Amino acid sequence: MFHCSSAEGQIFQEEMIRISEIIENLGSNSIKESLLLEKNKDSNGQKKKKTE
Repeated sequence: MFHCSSAEGQIFQEEMIRISEIIENLGSNSIKESLLLEKNKDSNGQKKKKTE
């Protein structure tokens, strides 16, 4: 979090770039990925078959 006035557009831009780089460097969300894997398994631990 940071503070800048409306006259400090350059500072705002630099901070947005810095924050965006931090977020990109965090990588993918491993918790979200594991939840998706669990969702795709049935109660027997087998992967669900896709139905159309």
